[in-house]
Amino acid sequence: MKIAIVAGEASGDLHASEVLKELKKLDPNVQAFGIGGDLLARNGMKLIEHARDMGIVGLFNVLRHLRMFQRVFDELIEAIARERPDVVLLVDYPDFNLRVAKRCRKMGLRVVYYISPQLWAWRRGRVKQIAKSVDHMIVIFPFEEEFYRQHGVPVTYVGHPLIEQVVGVGRAAPREGITRVVLLPGSRRMEVEALLPPMLDAIRILRQERKIDAFLILAPTIEYEEVDEILKKCGVDLPILPHDRGEGIAAADLALSSSGTATLECAVLGTPVVVMYRLSRATHWLARRLVKLPQFSLVNIIAGKEVVPELLQDEVTGERIAAEARRMLEPAMYRQITGELAAVKEKLGKFGASRRAAKAIMGGLR
Repeated sequence: MKIAIVAGEASGDLHASEVLKELKKLDPNVQAFGIGGDLLARNGMKLIEHARDMGIVGLFNVLRHLRMFQRVFDELIEAIARERPDVVLLVDYPDFNLRVAKRCRKMGLRVVYYISPQLWAWRRGRVKQIAKSVDHMIVIFPFEEEFYRQHGVPVTYVGHPLIEQVVGVGRAAPREGITRVVLLPGSRRMEVEALLPPMLDAIRILRQERKIDAFLILAPTIEYEEVDEILKKCGVDLPILPHDRGEGIAAADLALSSSGTATLECAVLGTPVVVMYRLSRATHWLARRLVKLPQFSLVNIIAGKEVVPELLQDEVTGERIAAEARRMLEPAMYRQITGELAAVKEKLGKFGASRRAAKAIMGGLR
C-alpha cells in the first residue's frame, strides 16, 4: 500500500506516526510520503516538507506566509499526482488539509481525515465541504461521531490516541517541601515567543515564596537554541528536556501550558494545569466573533465546565499565572482538580485508538 500523509503540526506528527506504525503491522510493505515531522520520518516516511516550518498561528500571520504555504501545497499536490497513493491521510491542520482534500477528490483518490477540525467550536459550515471531499472521517472524541452522522459523513470513532501513547507512565511520588512545575510553551515558534517569558516570570515570582523545581519540555518542532535564548534573556535558569512519552508531565505537581494537545496529556496523567494562549489582536478580534464555546482549552471543553484555569491575551502575565498556580496548589483545590481530570480521562476512550484508526483505513481500501 502507498499512502500520502499530511500532518502539519507536532501533535499531528505524533498521532500520525503511531497510525503509520500500526499500518505497517497490517501491511509491512506500506510506503509513505508527505508532510510531517521527525517521528513520521523515523517511521520511514519520505518528507516533502517538515512540520516545523508549517506551525504558524492566526489568519493574519498565515497571510504573511502565503507564498510559502502555496509553494508547499503545489509541491505536495504534484507529488500526490505523480505517486497516485492508495489513500491520502489528512491529520488535523484544517485550513491547509481541506484544500488538499478537495484537490485529491478531483484526482479520484481516496481521502481519509484523522483528527477532525473543531467544527463544533467554529465554522460549522465547513462540514458541507468535508462531505464533498472526504471519504471517511476518523474521530477521537465521542461527540464528533454523532455530529458527522447527522451531516451524512461516513465516520468512525476510535478514541483518543493519547491514552495509548502514555501507557505505562505513572505519576512520580511527591517530594516533601518541593513543588515541581513543568513548562509546556507550545509547538510553534510564535507560541513559545509569546508564552514562555510570562511563564518564566511566574516561576521567578513563585520561587520567592516556595521551593520550586521547574523544567521545560521541548516540543519536537522547536529548536533547543530558540528556547535557550529566551531563558537567557529572561534570566531564569532551568533544564530543557526533550519531548518524551509523558514522563516529564507525570513527574510534575503542576503544569503551565499553551492551549493544545499538551493540556490533554496533563489530564490523562493527572497533572493540574494552567492553560494560556495569546493571539495577535486582529486574530483575537476575529476569533471572538466566530468561536461559539465558553471555554477554549480542550480539558474544559470535554469536561463541559471549567476544571482548569484559562488565561487569554492580556491575562497572560507572570503575576496572574503565579496567582492561579498558588490557588491550584492549595490541598483541597488540588484534590478537586485531580478528581475532575480523572473524569476527563474517562471520556477519552479506551486503549488502541491508533490500531483502530489503521484498521479503518485498511478496511476502506478493501
